[in-house]
Amino acid sequence: MAKPFQFLDPIKIMRLHNFYQYFFSLGLFLFYSCDTKPYSTSIIEEEMTGVNESKVSFHLLIDENTSLFNFLNAQAIPSEDSKYLIFNENLNSIDQYSLHSGQMDKRVIFPKEGPNSLPLMQIPYGFHYVNSDTLIFFSGLLETLYLANLEGEIYKELELSGNAVGFGSVGPRSAIAYKDGKVYMQTLPRIPINIPQNYQAPPSGIAKINLVTGDYEELQLPYPKEYENKNIAQQLKMIDLVYNTKSERFIINFPLAHELLITDFKSTFDWIPVKSTLVNKVLETDRSNAIVEASKLNNMYYWMNSGYEKIIYDPANDMYIREARSGISDEAYLNRKLTSQRELLVLNSNFDVIKKEKYESAEMFYHFFLDDSFYWNKDINTYNIDTGVEDTLYFHQVKVIEN
Repeated sequence: MAKPFQFLDPIKIMRLHNFYQYFFSLGLFLFYSCDTKPYSTSIIEEEMTGVNESKVSFHLLIDENTSLFNFLNAQAIPSEDSKYLIFNENLNSIDQYSLHSGQMDKRVIFPKEGPNSLPLMQIPYGFHYVNSDTLIFFSGLLETLYLANLEGEIYKELELSGNAVGFGSVGPRSAIAYKDGKVYMQTLPRIPINIPQNYQAPPSGIAKINLVTGDYEELQLPYPKEYENKNIAQQLKMIDLVYNTKSERFIINFPLAHELLITDFKSTFDWIPVKSTLVNKVLETDRSNAIVEASKLNNMYYWMNSGYEKIIYDPANDMYIREARSGISDEAYLNRKLTSQRELLVLNSNFDVIKKEKYESAEMFYHFFLDDSFYWNKDINTYNIDTGVEDTLYFHQVKVIEN
């Protein structure tokens, strides 16, 4: 009698993938941090002259307890004083910054242990700001959602483990959208320990999780043609999504697809092309490639592929930013040179491209809208690691609203 399939717990899959992603990023940070000297903010502004532009347009001042690299952050929209929120892993806190002064207004620390605590907020994780009373945290290690407020109270937790699917992403950050008391986030299939020949893993879906009861419903997530019959790194199957309260539609970004998926998850599934010339032919994963150990192939092919990284929504002006990047070579990956050509596609409410902005960077960690412009962090390797500046985050600016 054939033995029944045994399945890996999805949390173990996420831990494995994200350990290597996190370890690689940490190694990158340590690699670039060696033998650097600290400089003051005034000196960095002088030294940046002639590098990319003549002056630094906007910066946030951070302290010694705050990491330069942080995936958990959000703009508080709408907010009278234009707040920006950064989850500080070192202190287990939410650090609230004024986007007018560029300095921290308030730091609220969450307990790590005991009742009403926020434990194990480490990669993989997620964070979504709804309003000052509803902050949504996701711990991939514990497969748990936490609800909190800006006063530091954790008032509800929902354990998601033990379900038929796993939740979150195999990347460092799990995308979260919110609608009417429900959380929407990606699901991960269970994989057999002993994978049979010709086994096809079930596709990822979208979970609709009720924040009152904890019940979830798995929703259809059609994948675009770029993914058909191809051996694609799992990290490139991880989507980004936002919810538009005006149109009552979700906008879904697939890393390899030139089209955005616009859907209500009921009857409407529209594909709208929003193309960047930086995104080229899909590079399939070659499992026989021995340039790195097998456990790192997924991450290497993620960086070697070009793709679309983020979809960002501005509810104040009903417009979007789609981020695209070129791929890097295997040699660049091995030498930790992750900087590539990137492009921001600025979209109006009809998804027409109204502006394109090219730049170079390794990754966008921080971004926000303010007045008539969109801001995102300058390359941290160039502006911080190479110059030893640890107390300042520098930002690019592009005007997205024409007066």
